[in-house]
Amino acid sequence: LMPAEVPRVSPDVLIMECTYGTQKHEARDVREALFVSTIERVVQRGGRVLLPVFALGRAQELLLILEEHWRDRGLELSRVPVYYASKLATRALRV
Repeated sequence: LMPAEVPRVSPDVLIMECTYGTQKHEARDVREALFVSTIERVVQRGGRVLLPVFALGRAQELLLILEEHWRDRGLELSRVPVYYASKLATRALRV
């Protein structure tokens, strides 16, 4: 993924959504490692994973994380079927 763009402005006030802003999270690489290892373990034993992802950008991000992990380990993510419950996601991810 490309890094987020940082606008060249200095706002006087910034209002933003921060649902999890007060929670302390593990480092991103630790969370990603746990995520991909859990998915890999389930898939390799023939199981299925349901990820309720409501934001299109987040769905794309998770798929890219999985794809990079599979590629780095010499595995093929394309053998794992992925289904979307969103017509918008299906159309957008075809690109």
